[in-house]
Amino acid sequence: MYRPSKNKCNINEEFFNMCKISVITPVYKVEDYLRKCIDSILNQTFTDYELFIVDDGSPDSCGMIADEYEKADPRVHVIHKENGGAPSARNAGIEKATGEYFYFPDSDDWLEPDYLENLYDLAVRTDAQLVVSGYTMEYYENNNSQSYTVSVPEQNYSDQTLVRNNLHHYFDNMMMAVPWNKLYRADYIRENGLRFPETKWDDLHFNMEVIMDIERVAISSCAGYHFFRSRPGSETTSVFDEMLYEKRKAQFRHIMKVYRHWDVRDPEIVSVIYGYYAARLVQCAQEIAISSNDDKGEQIREILDDKLSQRAFRHGKIESGILRIAAFPMRYGDIKGTILMGKTIGFVKNHYSSWFYKLKSRSVNKAKSL
Repeated sequence: MYRPSKNKCNINEEFFNMCKISVITPVYKVEDYLRKCIDSILNQTFTDYELFIVDDGSPDSCGMIADEYEKADPRVHVIHKENGGAPSARNAGIEKATGEYFYFPDSDDWLEPDYLENLYDLAVRTDAQLVVSGYTMEYYENNNSQSYTVSVPEQNYSDQTLVRNNLHHYFDNMMMAVPWNKLYRADYIRENGLRFPETKWDDLHFNMEVIMDIERVAISSCAGYHFFRSRPGSETTSVFDEMLYEKRKAQFRHIMKVYRHWDVRDPEIVSVIYGYYAARLVQCAQEIAISSNDDKGEQIREILDDKLSQRAFRHGKIESGILRIAAFPMRYGDIKGTILMGKTIGFVKNHYSSWFYKLKSRSVNKAKSL
């Protein structure tokens, strides 16, 4: 249970007395998990924040639950809107927020009590425009909750050259793809007119625009954000997405746009970025292989015949050992081998989750240090 605060962050205080952090969480069909998420935010050791709960037209009791918290705690503000997806809900929160930093947790996840304090202290200490943390991924195996942690050493990339020469280390472990492990400097977001693209599963595009001209980024070793992988009822529940390959391709083109803007020519960096895309293509192949589609071969062929895919497999350095092995048939254009590989990965992932994620965690935690 949380303890209601007597401190208002912005409504009844002086106009210029802004919060340090505006926490903005989109809410849709998560009534079974929402209270745990909100309680974990309201019980943070860091207290100088406002919480915007954006009810994105949720058809369940999420809106009522949010209203209860708003009545009980003056830090909580509820926005009710028509359903438009998580990006549009976050954008609605940005328009109302007054904080010096933005933070965007998902409403079916939860935070350890000192998570915001860790991120804010690092932001102040380094004057970072963006703070990126690790995370703890939770998943279910035989109806039991299991977890693994992605944590990297703390780093302070205090100028643009350091940022551009080092952020490639954080793509393969998902740290750069999502918004929920980041503290964003609000004035940087506003001055650059940045908003989330209002299409599903495109958080990476927002982050690419954020880092396009950024000068200072700090990496936190904290992994106090608990993220649930494909939990029933979540927007990201595992259902085959016919557009997954096109989305991954569009995301990679955006990454390439950023690195061309940066004029990064280091072969090692280029190899890692191509490797990131190759690993995502392995994921696409696995999803196709375990789907019920009749045209698996044609879908795999479309990926393997694409020149960008071929460059990724030819030049890419895949960080994960298990994905590097899985990519072998794709590198040589073997459609049947790719389908067999995908089915094998899917079987192991679904029936031996702990073993699969332990292997994966060893790969994603191979952090680079300056």
